[in-house]
Amino acid sequence: MAMKSYTPCPPLVLGSGKRSLVFWVVLFLFVGVSQNQNPVFAHSKDRSPEPEKVYPPAQHDPSHSTSQHSEKSGHEASTRGETVYKHMCVFCHGEDGNGGGKAMAYLYPWPRDFRKGVFKHRSTPPGSLPLDSDIYQTIVRGVPGTSMPAWGNALTEEETQSVVQYIKQFSPRFKQEKPAPPVVVKEIPPSTPESINNGKNLYEKMRCARCHGTDLKGDGSLADDLYDIWDHRVFIYDLTNPNTFKFGFEKKDIYLTLTTGLDGTPMKAYNDLADQERWSLAAYITSKIQKKLLQDAEYETDLAAQLIDAEVDLDPGNPIWDSVPVREVHMIPLSARTNPVNRIKFQSVINDEGVAFRLEWDDEEPDKSSSRHQDFKDAVAMEFALGDVVLHEHGHNEPFFGMGNRGKVVNIWQWRADWQTEIETKEKLEYATKGLDMDTMIFGGEVNPVDSLNPFRDVPVEELNAEGFGTLTPQPQTKQNVLGKGIWKDGKWQVVFYRTLESLNKWDIKFQSEQPVLVSFAIWDGAHQDRNGRKVVSMWQRLRFPK
Repeated sequence: MAMKSYTPCPPLVLGSGKRSLVFWVVLFLFVGVSQNQNPVFAHSKDRSPEPEKVYPPAQHDPSHSTSQHSEKSGHEASTRGETVYKHMCVFCHGEDGNGGGKAMAYLYPWPRDFRKGVFKHRSTPPGSLPLDSDIYQTIVRGVPGTSMPAWGNALTEEETQSVVQYIKQFSPRFKQEKPAPPVVVKEIPPSTPESINNGKNLYEKMRCARCHGTDLKGDGSLADDLYDIWDHRVFIYDLTNPNTFKFGFEKKDIYLTLTTGLDGTPMKAYNDLADQERWSLAAYITSKIQKKLLQDAEYETDLAAQLIDAEVDLDPGNPIWDSVPVREVHMIPLSARTNPVNRIKFQSVINDEGVAFRLEWDDEEPDKSSSRHQDFKDAVAMEFALGDVVLHEHGHNEPFFGMGNRGKVVNIWQWRADWQTEIETKEKLEYATKGLDMDTMIFGGEVNPVDSLNPFRDVPVEELNAEGFGTLTPQPQTKQNVLGKGIWKDGKWQVVFYRTLESLNKWDIKFQSEQPVLVSFAIWDGAHQDRNGRKVVSMWQRLRFPK
């Protein structure tokens, strides 16, 4: 296929082993849709159950002794914890644990400041230090609804325990105090119509609706005026949505939250209520949770491209995708929001000429207008790690999944709905005027001044590179060789990316490799005013190709 302008006529046919296709495109990812700011690709993790991994129970946690670090880890473990922290955690939590890492400006809520030794998630009473197992579980399970990802599949138990000890070094409290004994739940009483009704009455009596709203959706009268002890704005989450519970949405989890409170936030412990009253309140909240909305997906998983001998076009509705396996990847909101995109569906095919990816995600309304600058647009991006890297091996030598880091370059492809709208509108106008060049008709043969500022307009995709925050750089026009097309239908976006296997550009990802390629994703939702670093993202995934 010749490398020329994107035409509306017959659909582009990509790769059959008979044609060579190199097309230039446009896109950008973890830095945002705007051309003037560089976003960041951060992280977060959901608290879905992980039956294959057992976490140390709080009741048997040995951290009641402040000497645990010296007994358990020593210098070797301390060094290991520091190494992992500086590779995985420093971008958000900062070198001295103050929560002011380079990614902080892109995140809401802000990362935890460890220096005061104040932790929201604890199994211990209010005001107490957490147990080691509390910190451990936060690391492996993450904090849904925030940029704190789940590192359970990324770190070994030994590495995680070492990071726990390293984090404790940021606060002198761990040297001066001991955690209180944990709250132990011996028996969970059943929920009955009576207990649920009692809980509803308590919800009204305790004036919970001032923050959480009468319908528990987080829109109470005080919701926009709450701050934590670090003077950061507090986001009130929708208690009916199981995907946004930070520490679990089962009845026991909610009871423990009511019992221990969230230290440092306006959410106090309700120990002034009798034990049975807290169980009734938990029963009422649990009864309002719409568990059918739960969207399970892997944070970090193995993806695969399916080998085919057929041609592939850019149509996301091509029946060829009906027989290709679908994997779902968990997405992480960098900015807290109601009803975020929680997952993205992934498919891939490869033939002897090129590789194609099909991405799908829920979006109730398409935001694709390019008529007003103040409108926010939908977009999606794929990020690939360059170089010889294997996820979580060789000392964790993979780049930071938030746009890479110095010396560890990433290749980014971004599709934008507004760019595709511009292209399709121009094609319709040229068709209506029987092929008359619109630039010639409007600008008298001169170059369209808008197109001169934004040259990548023959395709709705742009290819970029980055090696850390503030380094996002589009590839030259002559190096752009990724194609893409998106369709919105029935409340879903479906986008196909395509590139030939061969590429002479050293900053392009190579797909002919025996080891998995690392890939991650980002989605911008115009309805949430997403742009630049405001988006939802995924962690690295391992993408395997047939040998």
